Amino acid sequence: PVAEGVHHTAAAAAAAKASAANANAKKDTKASSSSVPAAPAKTVYYLANASTDGCSASLKASIASSAFGVDLVVAPAGQNLPSFFSSPALYTSTNKSVVAFGGNGVAKALSLIGSTTTSDNVDSAILDEWLELERTSMRKNASAKAKAAALAKVEQALEAGCGSYLVNGVLSVADISIVVTLGEGNYSDAVQSYINLHTTSSIFTSGTQGLKSLVPPPPFDIKHDPSTLGAVNSVFHTAVCKLVPHLASHIGTVVEKCKVLKKGDYQCKEAMPLFSKLKSSGTIPAGINSPQQIAQAIIDNIPGDNPVIEELTMNGPGFILCRIKASYLEHHVNAFMNSSSDGKDPKLPLPKIVTDSEETVVVDFSSPNIAKEMHVGHLRSTIIGESVCRILEFTGANVKRVNHVGDWGTQFGMLITFLKEAYPEFGHGGADVDIGGLTAFYKRAKERFDEDADFKKTSQLNVVKLQAGDEECRAIWQTLCDISRLEFEKVYKRLDITVEECGESFYNKLIPPVIEEFEKAGHIKKEEGGAKCVFVPGYKIPLMLQKSDGGFGYDSTDMAALHYRLHDLGATRAVYITDFSQGDHFKMCYLAAEKIGWVDKKKHRLEHIGFGTVMGEDGKRFKTRSGETVRLVDLLDEAVSRMGTSLYERIEEKKAVITKEQVPEVSAAMGYGAVKYFDLRRNPTSNYKFSYDDMLDTKGNTAIYLLYAHARLESIISKGLDDHKINVDDIVKNNSAKIVLGHPSERNLALHLQMFADMIVEVLDDLYPYRVCDFLYALSQAVSEFITKCKVIGSDEMESRLLLCRASAIVMRQCFQLLAIQHVDRI
Repeated sequence: PVAEGVHHTAAAAAAAKASAANANAKKDTKASSSSVPAAPAKTVYYLANASTDGCSASLKASIASSAFGVDLVVAPAGQNLPSFFSSPALYTSTNKSVVAFGGNGVAKALSLIGSTTTSDNVDSAILDEWLELERTSMRKNASAKAKAAALAKVEQALEAGCGSYLVNGVLSVADISIVVTLGEGNYSDAVQSYINLHTTSSIFTSGTQGLKSLVPPPPFDIKHDPSTLGAVNSVFHTAVCKLVPHLASHIGTVVEKCKVLKKGDYQCKEAMPLFSKLKSSGTIPAGINSPQQIAQAIIDNIPGDNPVIEELTMNGPGFILCRIKASYLEHHVNAFMNSSSDGKDPKLPLPKIVTDSEETVVVDFSSPNIAKEMHVGHLRSTIIGESVCRILEFTGANVKRVNHVGDWGTQFGMLITFLKEAYPEFGHGGADVDIGGLTAFYKRAKERFDEDADFKKTSQLNVVKLQAGDEECRAIWQTLCDISRLEFEKVYKRLDITVEECGESFYNKLIPPVIEEFEKAGHIKKEEGGAKCVFVPGYKIPLMLQKSDGGFGYDSTDMAALHYRLHDLGATRAVYITDFSQGDHFKMCYLAAEKIGWVDKKKHRLEHIGFGTVMGEDGKRFKTRSGETVRLVDLLDEAVSRMGTSLYERIEEKKAVITKEQVPEVSAAMGYGAVKYFDLRRNPTSNYKFSYDDMLDTKGNTAIYLLYAHARLESIISKGLDDHKINVDDIVKNNSAKIVLGHPSERNLALHLQMFADMIVEVLDDLYPYRVCDFLYALSQAVSEFITKCKVIGSDEMESRLLLCRASAIVMRQCFQLLAIQHVDRI
């Protein structure tokens, strides 16, 4: 027998091989009475107990699989192996008993089973001596004296042979075992050369990389992981793997949320693709002739006492529908409500896959131009960007909020020239200048630039002076920047936006080194006139890193910015939020970054969120009646004004619980929130018509409806305290909440609350805030159904239901926070 007490012998391996052959032969000769003929089943070799956590035995097995051409499959869950098999163990689909165990045992078994084996050329007795020497004298627990003697024997064998292999001049299990065990260390030249030869070989590389696929995923933590999708998938995944264990390593997520919850909560669609795969491979289990029978077999493999799902039904061509058990939802909603610390609201739990991420993310958003007021065109980038930042920050990412303002370029020569002309006292002891509205100032300067050749020439000279550091030009430029920032801040304050300015001028000095790097790498192509360009795959038009006159443009600045963000800020993810028309530009920048080697695809993620156009009621770009672009400040203030009018009317009609003095504050929260939500609730790539009437509607999918729903919850909670002395906030702070889900509407509401974690995982993928909006609206509808169908105040279940109201309010507030919408408790 092989060392380590492994019970595998050559005879045992041969028996396993023969057993597989006999099984295949029987299937070949057996006539099938089913409508789907069964093809010969391929013997599957399973590896159990594999690990990547420094387990040399697992690595030996994986490399041997690669070396001897035997495909290994991770052992499916639920295999009841004897407890003493704690190390990697090998068994087959035709013989469920263990064929071999331990790294050396499994590796030798694979060498005997493999179709490409060289075992016939290997002296078995010599091989076993080497394996015994590795086990007793080369591992960590061996004495220094024993290890030195063993290494001396290795060196002697290499010198006596070809210097590459220990047994009969061919790769054997001895080489695999000894090289894996020795690893990195201080060895003689001959031994080190031997180790390097093998560890850099394609066989060792393939085996090392393949080890991950042989390690079973950790069991899903149903008790603590808040992902309902993950919990449901774990149940179905186990059932599917039990049915087709040889496909276990290829089966991923097999469930999804039902689009119509009246039919079921979650569904498994795996039966149809699984039947097709089994049919094509000829491995359909006996008695299975259709996807519906696959679905029924999956259902039969799910124990009724599982802690997650119930009411499993088959629908259509093999869909499996199920409901989430109330007991599962009760456990999680109570765990959440009893997690308060420091007297604060309980913190919504997130899946480990989210909390373990340590990303540094640069979000480039808003980015208005200096000397221009923010208009409706800046609305989408600003509010989408703020929400994206909040989502990322909520999940623990290190977010860099970048406002890439347009504070550099040829237009500043025009503005400097006009300011000097219109305000000659500037800089000469006169009073501070008042350039009036930025938009009007810019238009007047542009008119002079277009109509007067001398003015244009002077403007061009002033650009050169500005870039050269001329004091007067720099002072005027700084004034324009300062005035613009004051105007920008009016918008940011209204919308509760936090952003750090890092404009185009910051990157000006960083452009030449970037061009030099591309030149040294041989990626620069000089076009006619001397412009320095970079071509990227899929685009005929290049990025122009330097113009023919030596100047820099958007391409230059954006490549310098990308380099700075990846290298200096250490970004692992960069998100640019601009209108959709700039999508190709940023894709070219990303491709150029890949070309020069700035991007590691395993580490970095570069994205562009392109948004559509805000249109007026006429379906054209949103403008004022006079055809002017709408100032963003005016647009926002109009929403607040209209909301205020509505609230005053409700006060007069005795339909509000706030006073007239509270209207300005409440109308601001609701008006600004209405504008934001009306934009955020849709896919950013789509255009939409801006309508005050629609966004301020108290019914339907609007912020106003959602804010009213939240205020209604707060009203019920207050009534419970005032009339019945039930203080749910004290109960939560004391971690003594107990929610019971007896009514279907209670269970439905808890189900929606429990979907929060999965929604966060989903939105982290594409960073589209509308996913938060969809969740929030669905939750508010579940709240409405609950309040309508379940009496709260004065009922026997009052405390439990009040706590469910508080849980709903907490989750709604978190969603409002992610969308940068200020919630209100009373309306």
